[in-house]
Amino acid sequence: MTERPWESGDEHARWDGYLLADGRTLRNRVRATTPEMLREREDRRVEARALTLREHGLPATYDLAGLRAIHRHLFQDVYDWAGDVRTVSIRKSRDGWFAPLDRIDDAMDAVATYLRDTDNLRTLDPSAVPGALASVYDVVNQTHPFREGNGRVQREFITALARESGHRLDWTKVTLGRPGYESENDQASRLARTGDRGPLRAMFARITTKAGAIDDHVNDALRLVAASRPPSTARPPATAPAVARVNRPAPGAPGRDYGR
Repeated sequence: MTERPWESGDEHARWDGYLLADGRTLRNRVRATTPEMLREREDRRVEARALTLREHGLPATYDLAGLRAIHRHLFQDVYDWAGDVRTVSIRKSRDGWFAPLDRIDDAMDAVATYLRDTDNLRTLDPSAVPGALASVYDVVNQTHPFREGNGRVQREFITALARESGHRLDWTKVTLGRPGYESENDQASRLARTGDRGPLRAMFARITTKAGAIDDHVNDALRLVAASRPPSTARPPATAPAVARVNRPAPGAPGRDYGR
């Protein structure tokens, strides 16, 4: 049986169980020995898998099982725990904790019930769809079910949900981060966690459009082209630290999440 140290022991033992001996790098299948090496190898593999999500009919359901299926598909080449709900408490920097372990199921059950009641947003007036997408995105973000990769899974999940009601999301319109400044998505998500969903709703109102018959095909084609480009030998300057140091939680405190 494969060793899974992140599933046994107390909070500290499980936290350390996710990491290599350096205490910074997540255990992985790609033989990465530093966070920087892991990020580079992970990004290539996850993007390739992302191109085949629709081919595999993912997500089949809009609930925790659907999120887990997306995560398992995207990260299957990188982590033994791909698709598994995290076993430790996490937070992003100083922004506060994400959902406690015993609340993840309840939070996602609430999302699933809402989406079932609205037939995956199809019964809503089109003008209400961007706000509904923002609300679902906020709950999924605050739940943060996985040890790493939550942001990418959330975007794939909400993009697929938008398609269910005949809409598309143009993530290229979201302002990226740069040194000293958060990305628009990070800032809006952080504010939503404090109770202010205004910026998140404004972002979704701007990036949500009614899908045309050709939109999805064009979008998929563009992603295929981007993925087929050979990697550059010189990487551009990072807009933020490539990987923040992952610290072991202080005694009595849960861990942290610096995931993307």
